[in-house]
Amino acid sequence: MSDLLGLSLSGVRATRMALEQIADNVANAATPGHVRRSVQVGSLLPPAALSPFERDPVGAGGVEVRGIVRAADLIRQDSLRRTEGDVAMLEAAERWLSLVQASLTGPASLAQPLSELFASLSDLAADPSSIAVRATFLSRADALADRFNASAADLGRLERDLKADADGEAARLVSLGRALAEVNLQLRRTTPGSGAAAGLADRRDKLLGEIAQVATIDVRLDARGMAQVRLGDAGGPLLVDGPRSEAARVVRAPDGGFVLRIGAAGSDEPAPLLSGALAGLSLARTLLVEAGNRLDALADRVAADMNAAHMAGADATGADGEPLFATTRMVVDAAAGNGGDARIAVSLADGAAPGPMRLAFNATSGEWTLARADLSASVTGTMPLSLDGVTVEAAGTPRGGDLFLLSPRTGAAGIALRPLAPAQVAAAPRWLADAAPGNAGVARAEIRRGPPLDPPPAPPLVLPLAVEVLPGGLLELRDADGVVVTSGAVGDWLAGDGFEIRISGRPAEGDSFRIRMTEPGQGGNANAVALLALREARGPLGTLEDSHDRLVSGIAVPLSETRVREEAARANRDAAAEALAQASGVDLNREAAEMLLFQQAYQANARIIQTARETFAALLQSVGT
Repeated sequence: MSDLLGLSLSGVRATRMALEQIADNVANAATPGHVRRSVQVGSLLPPAALSPFERDPVGAGGVEVRGIVRAADLIRQDSLRRTEGDVAMLEAAERWLSLVQASLTGPASLAQPLSELFASLSDLAADPSSIAVRATFLSRADALADRFNASAADLGRLERDLKADADGEAARLVSLGRALAEVNLQLRRTTPGSGAAAGLADRRDKLLGEIAQVATIDVRLDARGMAQVRLGDAGGPLLVDGPRSEAARVVRAPDGGFVLRIGAAGSDEPAPLLSGALAGLSLARTLLVEAGNRLDALADRVAADMNAAHMAGADATGADGEPLFATTRMVVDAAAGNGGDARIAVSLADGAAPGPMRLAFNATSGEWTLARADLSASVTGTMPLSLDGVTVEAAGTPRGGDLFLLSPRTGAAGIALRPLAPAQVAAAPRWLADAAPGNAGVARAEIRRGPPLDPPPAPPLVLPLAVEVLPGGLLELRDADGVVVTSGAVGDWLAGDGFEIRISGRPAEGDSFRIRMTEPGQGGNANAVALLALREARGPLGTLEDSHDRLVSGIAVPLSETRVREEAARANRDAAAEALAQASGVDLNREAAEMLLFQQAYQANARIIQTARETFAALLQSVGT
């Protein structure tokens, strides 16, 4: 009779725990990360026989609860983590590449100011003497330089924000690693198979999924469920090992992208970025740096081509054309601790190539000190101060200790229109070549700016110069006094003093061509036409507009590819999540069926107890009678 009561009592306890676990599954069916749990039961063997009157001492002694089992599928969990890492990588890349594209297109595009500059050159070629047209050309050149500066500033801001985002992800990785190490420590102290261990395992898996969204991980679980996490693959650096977690930081790679380093400073190791948000941020920075380099190259080419063509001409006063664009400018950054309201203006001498500088105010002496950043040279005194071609002036009221950092910028950040007046626009050619009226041949003269003769002629050449066709088709360049400068054949470039001339076609013997410098107001539009021709001039990357298109497509194409891959990755992630849910999730229909089963088992065991009690009472009553 006691065996009957013991058997049914163990059954009641086991079914009660199973029903409680089913209730917990149903309550957490919609909880993210909850893995279905069930009660594991087994036969309970009775103790060894205590007397020779007991029967079947090795028979079953009821049922016992041996633990709570999670329906975890490690393979599907790993697959889901990897797909979530892919989605996180592509989402991060898509978000930042969209911002980079927005900084180079639409209202921020270089296409419109570049097109407007050449449109103003077309107007200049049509009316080179108009002051208004010349002023418009300078205004359009200034607008183009401003757009280069703004685009460079936008990319610089994005690069700083991107680094801050990467630093935030590294900090998140450290925080998740510490949380996982704490869960590992609690798992070490918790009885395996208990409800507490199952809850910790759910928490562990949730943390692993969040870590995988930051960087690729390789996971190993020991017998107690504690996780060992390496970054990248099984050979990567350890992030978490039992109750220990490592530090993480992100550094900029020299050629773009980021490098994730794991461990204490000085002994840290690089970790591969294969997926996760950090991999997406690294990809975005690689393309951002590449876009910045292309933007700088385009700005350098615009400045170089325009300057060379402009200097080849003559302005309205007959003077040589000056460079149109400056290619370096100094950017002033005030120290965060400055207490005054001083404002610093910087001007740069032509041709100056300064390094970083610092400007400090001494309240005791009332003087400023302008110094190179390495302190190899400095000047001290009242404003203005000049050093290495940099001149600084101050406005406002400084306070003692105020500090300003001066940094040179080149490329797109450094291009700027030089201070030119409309009359200084070199629309005319520096040199003119005219065919003599009596020429009998069919030939034409091309002339361009060239280097001065080295060594300089002594005595100096006397203008105008002339090219004469000698017998046999030989050409000879002479000055006004008949001094021979050089000779050559038809089709060759003949070097003069500051110019080069080429005669092509079929000149006749005795034909001549006069060479003279442009006089004020008489040069025409040939140099404006040469400037306009730069629009169609082809370099290694095609025309200027081709280079701009490459700049934009360098972001637009990867962005489009990223969006396609992101859509596919999300589909893979959803499929992996569905597969894991089928294996480890809570199915309410299944839980309802098992609830009915265990309810019936509970009732059956309770009925056995009742029957045993009634039988025992009847036996006692029969003994009493």
